[in-house]
Amino acid sequence: MVMAGELSGVGKAMGMTQYGSLWKKERRYLSKALSGAPIVKRNYSGIMTKRATILLKSILDRPQDFLYEVKKMTGHVVIEVGYGAIGDDDDGGHDYIDMQIELGIITAKTIQGYWVDFFPWLKHIPPWFPGAQFRRDGLRWTKQYDTVRDYMFERIKKRVLSADQGESLPSSFVRNTLRDLYAKPPSDPEELKEDEDAIKYASFSFYRAGADTTESVIRSFLLAMSLYPEFQVKARAEIDRVIGPDRLPSIEDRGTDKMPYMEALALEALRWNPPGSSGVPHVPRHDDTYRGYFIPKGTNVTANVWFMSRDPAYYTNASDFIPERFLIADEKASSVAFNKATLDPCEYAFGFGRRICPGIDMTVQEMWIAMVFILWAFEIKKKGEGKWDTDEDRFTFMFTSHTKPFDCELIPRSDKVKEVINSAYSAIEPLERRT
Repeated sequence: MVMAGELSGVGKAMGMTQYGSLWKKERRYLSKALSGAPIVKRNYSGIMTKRATILLKSILDRPQDFLYEVKKMTGHVVIEVGYGAIGDDDDGGHDYIDMQIELGIITAKTIQGYWVDFFPWLKHIPPWFPGAQFRRDGLRWTKQYDTVRDYMFERIKKRVLSADQGESLPSSFVRNTLRDLYAKPPSDPEELKEDEDAIKYASFSFYRAGADTTESVIRSFLLAMSLYPEFQVKARAEIDRVIGPDRLPSIEDRGTDKMPYMEALALEALRWNPPGSSGVPHVPRHDDTYRGYFIPKGTNVTANVWFMSRDPAYYTNASDFIPERFLIADEKASSVAFNKATLDPCEYAFGFGRRICPGIDMTVQEMWIAMVFILWAFEIKKKGEGKWDTDEDRFTFMFTSHTKPFDCELIPRSDKVKEVINSAYSAIEPLERRT
C-alpha cells in the first residue's frame, strides 16, 4: 500500500508500521492499556456508559440523526480514553472528533488504491511533474496528519511535564503512558524520542482503528433490529428481566450467565458484517510455504475475513441475522444459555497473529453497552422503502465495511424511560455533555 503506507501521513499509523523496534513499542503500550485485565482495572466502562447516556438523550432530541449520533459516540469514547477529553476550550476550541473525521476522509482516499500501489516506481516521480497529483496530495495529507497528531499529543505532553498542570489532567492512555515513561526515562535521548513517538503514533492509531470499526458494528446491529424485529422482542425480554425500566443498564449486567441473549446478539452483529471484511494486508518477511503454496517474500497476503463470516462449515444460513446460532436451549430451565462451541467472530474479525487488534476487549465491551442501552430505551422499526434482501443490498464492502444508508424509527419505550434518560443526562457535567 504505497500511497497509504509511504506517501501520506497514514503510513505512520501502527497498522502500517513495519515490524521493528518502533512497532513493538507501539504494540506493547497499547496492549498494556487496552487488553484483558487493564480494561477492568482502568474501568473504561464509565466513559462508555456516560457516552451511551448522551447517545440516548441525543436520539430523544434528534431521532432523525441517529446514525450521526452513533458516529459521535464511538469517536468520543476512543478520544476520551486516548486523550482524556474530546477537545479543548482554548486556542479556538478545537474539537478532536471533527479533526479526526476529516482525516478519516483522507484515509479512505489513500487506501482505495492508486496506480502507484501497482507500479511502486511511480513514487520516485517528483511532485512538480505533470500528472503527479497523487504526489502533491500525499505531501499535503502528510502535513495535515502530522499537524493534528502532533497537536493532540504535544498538548498533553506539555501538561504532563508541568508541575502545576500534570496532576489535574484526567486519566488517559497518553497521560498515563507518558507519566510511566518519565518516571523511569531511558538514559539515551534517541531511545526516549522513539518511546515518545511510539506513544504518539499508537494513541493516534487508536482512534482510526477503534472508532470507525465500532461504529460499523453498531450500525449493523441497528439495521438488523429493523429488519428482524422478532429478535428485539427476545432481547428486550431479557433486558426487562435483568434491568427493568427504573434504571439505566450497567456493565455489571453483562455476562453470558446473566444476559446470554444480548451477548449472542452482539457477536452476531459482529459476524453479520465484520468491519474489516478483507482484513489488513500482511507481507511475509521471508519466503514461506503454506499447505503446498509457495509465498515469496514481499507478497501481499490478504485474509478473506468475509468468507470466514460466511463459512458454511461453521454457520448455516450465514447471510441471515440469527443470534440463536450462539445459544443452546436449556430444556429443563425452559431458557437458553450461551454456546461457546460456535466459532466466535472475535477469532477473525480483529486480525491475526502478532498484529491482532490489541483493543478487542474494549471494543466488544463498547459494542455491548451501546446495544443494550439502545434496546433498553427504544423500539426500533424499519422506515421507508428499499431492498435489503441480500448482503450486496445491505453493506458497502469498503476497507471498513458499513451498512448502506438506511432509515428507521427509534421510539421511546415509555415515559419512565424518558424520565430516567433525562435524569441521568442532567447528572453529567455540562462540559462533558458537549455534543
